[in-house]
Amino acid sequence: MTHLSLAGAWTLADAAGETLGPCAIPGDIHSALFALGKIGNPHVGQNEETMQWVGETSWEISRHLVIDEAALAGKWAVLELEFVDIFAELFVNGTSVALFGSTFQRYRIDLSSVLKAGDNEIRLRFSPVLDEANARAARQPFPIPYSISNNKAPNLNMVRKPQCHGGWDWGLCLLVMGVYAEPILHFYEKARIESAQIRQRHHADGTVTAIADVELVGPADAVVPVSFSVAGKTVTAEAKVSAENGGKVALALEIGKPDLWWPAGHGAQPLYEAVVSLPGDTVIRSVGFRKLEVVNEKDAVGASLIFRVNDVDIFAKGANWIPADALPARATPERTRALLSAAVEANMNMIRVWGGGFYEFDAFYDLCDELGLLVWQDMMFACSQYPSTPEFLAEVDIELRYQIKRLSSRPSIAIWCGDNEVVGSLTWYELSKNNRDRYLVNYDRLNRIIDKAVIETDPDRRFWPSSPCKGDLDYGDAWHDDSSGDMHFWDVWHSNKNFEHYYTVKPRFCSEFGFQSFPSMTGIRSFAKPDEWNATAPVMEFHQRDPAGNARIIDTMARYFRVPNGFENFVFVSQLQQALAIETAVRYWRSLKPHTMGTLYWQLNDVWPAISWSSIDHTLAWKTLHYHAKRFYMPVAIAARLLDGELIVSGLNDRHEDVPIEVKIRTIDLAGKTIGEHRASALLPPDRSIEVTRIAAPKATDRFYVIDVAVDGEFDPTLQFVQFPDVAKRFELPVAYLNVEEIGPGRFVLSADAPAFYVRPEAPGNTGHFDDASFLLLPNQPRTITFRPEDGVAMPKAADLTVHHLGATYR
Repeated sequence: MTHLSLAGAWTLADAAGETLGPCAIPGDIHSALFALGKIGNPHVGQNEETMQWVGETSWEISRHLVIDEAALAGKWAVLELEFVDIFAELFVNGTSVALFGSTFQRYRIDLSSVLKAGDNEIRLRFSPVLDEANARAARQPFPIPYSISNNKAPNLNMVRKPQCHGGWDWGLCLLVMGVYAEPILHFYEKARIESAQIRQRHHADGTVTAIADVELVGPADAVVPVSFSVAGKTVTAEAKVSAENGGKVALALEIGKPDLWWPAGHGAQPLYEAVVSLPGDTVIRSVGFRKLEVVNEKDAVGASLIFRVNDVDIFAKGANWIPADALPARATPERTRALLSAAVEANMNMIRVWGGGFYEFDAFYDLCDELGLLVWQDMMFACSQYPSTPEFLAEVDIELRYQIKRLSSRPSIAIWCGDNEVVGSLTWYELSKNNRDRYLVNYDRLNRIIDKAVIETDPDRRFWPSSPCKGDLDYGDAWHDDSSGDMHFWDVWHSNKNFEHYYTVKPRFCSEFGFQSFPSMTGIRSFAKPDEWNATAPVMEFHQRDPAGNARIIDTMARYFRVPNGFENFVFVSQLQQALAIETAVRYWRSLKPHTMGTLYWQLNDVWPAISWSSIDHTLAWKTLHYHAKRFYMPVAIAARLLDGELIVSGLNDRHEDVPIEVKIRTIDLAGKTIGEHRASALLPPDRSIEVTRIAAPKATDRFYVIDVAVDGEFDPTLQFVQFPDVAKRFELPVAYLNVEEIGPGRFVLSADAPAFYVRPEAPGNTGHFDDASFLLLPNQPRTITFRPEDGVAMPKAADLTVHHLGATYR
């Protein structure tokens, strides 16, 4: 036996030592208490308010394990614990052997002197996080402001724990604790592998050199053989290990011309197994060979921000990622796969891991490697100021060097970013506004520690100081200055501007922008009873964490749409306007390529069922936005907008070659009759966007425009785009009757006797999504759709479907 998993059922006890029952590890205390019936479901109703005591209480988990004497003989016994959240003390057979104080570090504890043959007891005693956080805040040489607008839990910026566990403007406050990764007891021989980073060198002739940088640790001085294998080749070397300083060895392999790894939509994602081993220990990394550069060059406008992969400039299309669930036990690999697969299905090629959550679990990055999702990786700092004391910076340095070494071999990791909005938050707090010099120096000390850790640990990747950020040592306003770097553009939502306000900026790379909507009715049923289905009901406002959120949704609705009848129609329109807001931005910004080279909307997913900016709600139901994203992120698409009485149509091309397109613009009256048609053709150059055509389109309320697009000579209905020449509320939309015909398991034909706009089929209670939704149905032009269930979910029947369309929402 060389490794013993300690995953499974541990025993949970309260602070008084009373045994309560089993606690699954990996897992968290809240989930265990819910499974034991001690608390309600924190996602339902207003239950969150009743369980704050859980995070304010000490808890203990324990388990026994039997070890053979042969397993211990002559071996070095080391317990590996990762994702320990957060302040805990480890006891083995009654002896205290370790203290834990960071969720983001890996701990390896030598147990050789305390383990025995036979039965052994392991206990972890957790302490409340806020006791330590408040004590640390009191010890600071000057006050450090935290994100009071988001965090219900004060001073969480003092400790290295996901900041959103204290609440956010899309999430609940649950100060969870537990162990979220599999604990493993290792029995090593002379040494173990502390880290193994697989680096790659690409040469001008297309060949690649793979280099394994290996760090070793041992209990005594030793010489050990180390081998490195990848792509069918192996190299070996001997490494010296000292008890005091460990050891290092670099092994290189010339592997010829491997198949290259590409982001999704640009090529395949071949992965090679890289193995580093020594007697008693092996590390396996999944490697994709690719060149990746972040191009941040000065130009006539400001400075670019471009991801260049295998010498091709990639327009980054994607969304922001927050933890998959507020309860870590529910953030399963299956849930993660469903979300990331949906991102790729929506033609995304990048995910930004936001800095207020986790450095994600290995399963997340495994999927990004497999699916071709580039990862913009924030370091875990968000929206607060942070200490710059030597103790805090030393703790951060350990965290960063571990996480960078853990993740750097992956082809998906595209950039290391220092934080989310921390430099910008200097202007948010009275303390930092009134003494900017002090807090700017304080920020810079932290940022330089992060920069140094990246440069020394992963020199092949770009360090980006903050998001948003105009560039190195530039502390300008990246929320409103669109000339350089990445931008967070929130004026449409937070300043209540019209969707057309997106046309006023030309970001180089927009890494955050968003608009809220209500979740699906399936999501709403998961937390609210039918008599609570009202936008301003207490439960609905409780599941809305932006204080102005529901009012802003209602206000926007009144600007663009007629007030809908009934709550379900209200939910439908809320999702439609979210989709149109983000679509307005993305299509326009894509039309600016190569000036703009990335859009990552806020946000992909939810941590609980909430009214939020997500495009996939907590039940994994696709909101209308995600269906629109699947179309506006297509490799070849169009952008259309009205300007000064003209309809301007641009072609968007992310392919690496010329693409011939034909554009057909039909002017159609409200009865569905075509009253005009215009055609234009263009050859879209590789990786560029160009204007294709424009037509006169004065304001009117008796007609609309339908833009159809043929790529390579074939019209694709999913590329169709509808443009109203005025706001939709001014149109007397026809009363359309929709027919649903089932033609096979999960396959349906939808037809209408009059124009039906933004037709949205739903299968309430059936977890899954359709291959298309929110489209135009014209008379005698039926559309076939297919339902794609999550694993194990039954296919809906025609009678199960609810079909919404805009004209039916107010009648």
